[in-house]
Amino acid sequence: MRRPDNIAFGVDDPLPARLGAGLALQQLAFLGALLVIPEIYVRAQGLGHHDFLNIVSSTLLVSAFVILLQVRGMRHLGARYYYPLQATGAVLPAMYLVSSLPGATLATVFGMVWVIGLSQVAFSFLIMRLRNVFTVEVSGVAVMLIGLGLGHLGFREIFGHGTDGTPASGASLLVGLLTFATMVACNVWVKTVLRLFAPLLGLLAGMLASVLLDLVPAQELHQWQDMPWFWVPQLPVFGWAFDAKAIVPYVVTGFALALTSMGTQTIAQRTSNADWVRPDLRALARGVRAEGVAHLFAALVNGLPLAASGGAVSLAAASGCTSRYLGYWTAGFLFLAALLPHITGAWLLLPAPVTGALLLYLSAFATLSGLQLIASRMLDNRRVLAVGVGLLVGTGMPTIHEAVVALWPDLRFVALSGLAAGVCTSVLLATLFRLGIRQGTRQRFALAHTTLQDVTDFLEQQGKRWGARHEPVRRAEMAGWQVVEALTAHHLVDTAFPEIEIETGFDDYVFTLVLRYRGTLLPLAATPPSADELMASAQAELQMAGYLVGRSARHARASSSAGLCVLRLTFEN
Repeated sequence: MRRPDNIAFGVDDPLPARLGAGLALQQLAFLGALLVIPEIYVRAQGLGHHDFLNIVSSTLLVSAFVILLQVRGMRHLGARYYYPLQATGAVLPAMYLVSSLPGATLATVFGMVWVIGLSQVAFSFLIMRLRNVFTVEVSGVAVMLIGLGLGHLGFREIFGHGTDGTPASGASLLVGLLTFATMVACNVWVKTVLRLFAPLLGLLAGMLASVLLDLVPAQELHQWQDMPWFWVPQLPVFGWAFDAKAIVPYVVTGFALALTSMGTQTIAQRTSNADWVRPDLRALARGVRAEGVAHLFAALVNGLPLAASGGAVSLAAASGCTSRYLGYWTAGFLFLAALLPHITGAWLLLPAPVTGALLLYLSAFATLSGLQLIASRMLDNRRVLAVGVGLLVGTGMPTIHEAVVALWPDLRFVALSGLAAGVCTSVLLATLFRLGIRQGTRQRFALAHTTLQDVTDFLEQQGKRWGARHEPVRRAEMAGWQVVEALTAHHLVDTAFPEIEIETGFDDYVFTLVLRYRGTLLPLAATPPSADELMASAQAELQMAGYLVGRSARHARASSSAGLCVLRLTFEN
């Protein structure tokens, strides 16, 4: 794994204490802003202040626990990448539905979270079977939707279309602009270690400006001052109860959270490895499984279900640190925050324009990363439709959901996030469009009339159909044409059969090129001829051609039987 140039600390690089603590505080500033989700749920259920503190504490403990599982990594558990979990509004519809069921209590709502955990664990064992449908372009859809979702939420926070829907004031817009500009300036022009803390410096500048412009409500400030300094949570908060009617909504939620995890982990893998080609599905499976175990723990302590945080991963990448060791620092601070309500309350004081600017900043990195993933593959019309429709469904999910609920009111509590809906659509269409696609295609070419363009057009058509990367297809085109030129120039093909058959194969990991003809076998030389040998004989030219063909492929093999010559070249995709 090669560290990208814009990353100062790679996955396995240890962090100095001062940097680890500072970057972890920066992560907390982002993750804590989403603790407004527990506040929304507590308010909707009419719970008291103590219940809010208990739910927040239990949720933070679950978040700390799952980070340790992920970064520590075991044989079958943990992705060994830094990616935390955060509170998410995507789980609220299912929780509201369960609480509305006859006879259901809050013990049911929180105790049945184990269903989410088990569904994620079960789904993790299916991920390896999704190798042919959860492709790089589908991963790009997931990453891009994460980025677009962050950007949409950021604009909504800055321009005042949040929970109360009031328009933004000039002062709040100024604070949002100042926060965003500070982050961008520190990232682009600062060359010292302070560049790692660009988001944190932007948040501090925004918070200072908010205080000076009186954007922090006095009531919230007084509530924060009245919070206890130390709090020992009473866990489990509500206890446990079983209700079979709660299984279905929580299974759907678990599936949606698993898809979110796969998209977030793709960002973590992509930003950590300069030579990244495709998602490591085994790591994805271990990561989803660790999240499932964490939700079993959440059911035990009555914590809220959590979603993998694409924003936190994008924040780490934008800061230049994807080290696993950042997870230990972040988990430690989350554990402390679970016991210190003043820290928890401070997060809730951040004005909406400040958090909105941070979301916009992170959105730029995540969205472009997803776009790069999609553009890295050759796409035919089938794959263009799978990707395009998935993006349209993901970005238009709020409108789609409103229309569906209008037709079927019972579905008002089944709300897939835009990410889950978009990825599901792309996966389903990609699976459907695979029908009728052969994994191997062959075509005959008359050597006397074959041109480079003929070979190129055939192989590019196959590469687009399968979604291969540009680079291996280009190498296959050049190798195939070198073979055709060598056979023609050195008269190696039987004049009675002046044709060559080119066959291609693809399995998402290897692009295979097989060339068959009747005549004399083209030797695949292990070493090139010297300059003197090239000047002395035509045989040396044939040796050079065989050497170049063999060198262009990852594996090259030549065989001959009863006059039928076969060259098999494989190119790593």
